[in-house]
Amino acid sequence: MRGLLTAVGFLTIAPAGAGHRPRGGDFGRAAVWFPVVGLFVGLALAGVDWCGRALWDPYVAAALVLGAGVAATGGLHIDGLMDTADAFFSRRSRERMLEIMRDPRCGALGVAAGVCVLAAKFAAYGHLSGPDHWRVIAAAPAAGRLALVVAVGVFAYAREQGIGAQMTNEVSTRHVMGALILGIGVMAALLGVGGLCLIGLAIAVALALGGYASWRLGGLTGDVYGALNELVELAVLLVGGFLLTQNS
Repeated sequence: MRGLLTAVGFLTIAPAGAGHRPRGGDFGRAAVWFPVVGLFVGLALAGVDWCGRALWDPYVAAALVLGAGVAATGGLHIDGLMDTADAFFSRRSRERMLEIMRDPRCGALGVAAGVCVLAAKFAAYGHLSGPDHWRVIAAAPAAGRLALVVAVGVFAYAREQGIGAQMTNEVSTRHVMGALILGIGVMAALLGVGGLCLIGLAIAVALALGGYASWRLGGLTGDVYGALNELVELAVLLVGGFLLTQNS
């Protein structure tokens, strides 16, 4: 239960329980629950989509879902995406890129990347159709959080201190396998075989971006985790929507 509460508190703005404070080992246990917390977020977004489509049209609903998704995480992941874009597109040294990621200000390249990804997600939400389209909305955050666990388990952390370093130290192969089992169960329950294909897609994006970040930075950072989550969610929305149209 401590692991689940830690995961909820870390990944969302929801209170993690009265008096709960993470302690040694909690981040490792929390990683197992990341796909489940992602599912909770996804189901909430599916509810927002249902209300939006009932009252207005799919693209008004898409705007509401997009805003709700950013609000539910406190902008954690989109902020990481923008900081990562600022650093990587700067074409500076490793040390300078890490400094850019620490800077609370966001540059033009980061804003442009954030706008592009949010616009693409808006279009993907609005384009989803059919009675089962909510399943893709629910699956995207679950796949994104599972990809985070895979990245944490596979790649080193670029800094010696911080929450990301603590998580990397605590997440073991056992925790990654636990997250994979839960993630496979969640995605299969939502989308059947298609869900398993989307897990493969999420892991492929995680390994590709993680490998590139490791090459540029010598490891991953919290901002890279945020970027990874956003890109996996976008990929799942796009490919999941395509799979729905093929099966309809």
